[in-house]
Amino acid sequence: MINSIFEAILQILSDVSSRAQHGYDAVVLLALLVNYRKYESVNPYIVKLSIVDDEPTLDGMGMVIHHALTEYNRQYKDKEEENQGGFFSTLSSMVGSMFIADADEKLSVQTNEAILLALYEAVHLNRNFITVLAQSHPEIDMATTPATPVPASPTTPLGTTPPSLDNLMVEFIITHMMKEFPMDLYVRCVQIIHKLICYQKKCRIRMHYTWRELWSALINLLKFLLSNETILLVKHNIFQLALQVVNLFNMFITYGDTFLPTPSSYDELYYEIIRMHQVFENLYCMVLRVSTNAGQWKEPASKVTHALVNVRAIINHFNPKIESYAAVNHISQLSEDQVTEYFTSGGLKYYILNVRKNVSLSTMSQDVLLKEFSSIS
Repeated sequence: MINSIFEAILQILSDVSSRAQHGYDAVVLLALLVNYRKYESVNPYIVKLSIVDDEPTLDGMGMVIHHALTEYNRQYKDKEEENQGGFFSTLSSMVGSMFIADADEKLSVQTNEAILLALYEAVHLNRNFITVLAQSHPEIDMATTPATPVPASPTTPLGTTPPSLDNLMVEFIITHMMKEFPMDLYVRCVQIIHKLICYQKKCRIRMHYTWRELWSALINLLKFLLSNETILLVKHNIFQLALQVVNLFNMFITYGDTFLPTPSSYDELYYEIIRMHQVFENLYCMVLRVSTNAGQWKEPASKVTHALVNVRAIINHFNPKIESYAAVNHISQLSEDQVTEYFTSGGLKYYILNVRKNVSLSTMSQDVLLKEFSSIS
């Protein structure tokens, strides 16, 4: 730490030729230096990274991260296609799906933790890096656009624009639910999503993105935590991650009209919450059970209980009305369009404003979260 090499790292990232040869190592080294004795002493690399405003340098860092993650996605996709062939592969897949996957039973492509750490630190520390991410990079997008669209969950190579970054986070969420649960990476993943949404809210950027894929991934993550509570609690504080996920939904509920692309996006959000209401109810029952018993998870579980107030208010408000609407109209099961039509005619906008007016700030975590919206720039 005495002899700083920060400027040399920046020079490598800003120069095209040196970046091509040493960019990956430079970004990984920077991530390691930023995390060296991070909480024990003043780390000059944290301070210096936070104030970098040179666009070519930040853009170079984004390019290096993009190429590394694109290569990971390519390897993952190749392995996935390889594992899909043959009768025995299909049989083993069917049997394997009955259990929680072990780390080596998932597609055996090594997760690039170093680059994910670098991405997290850049987004977390440097507000200018988020601006770089928000810019379009035609040379990246043209090179990474697949010839034919893939209708399944996002598995196509990703650029460094915000939709691509959100796709990356969604892909990570849905592909790493396994027994050897990478809790630290999940926490960082959700924090990156949080930072991007804070930036969109602050700058009122209405990003045209398929938000439902993110909501579905987050709900499935909660479902995984619930299904494997006993196994995961041996090693991890799953309530910390659950709280972050629930607070993301609180952000969408409370401030979504400042960054969601269209009014119908709110209909989709509420539909997804109502459709998967049982997951939220099961989560509430679990955290209520843990928070009312003495034990090491009592306090973190209690925070999740309070954070669920707004989501449960939506469920408790709309579920009985939707069921009544279906009964009156003799419909056994409402379609999405019918539910959306009910939202449109049933005063969803009024309810949103009412939720915002009475948003629950009963926990310090939500109070801090909402205050961050007004301070980020």
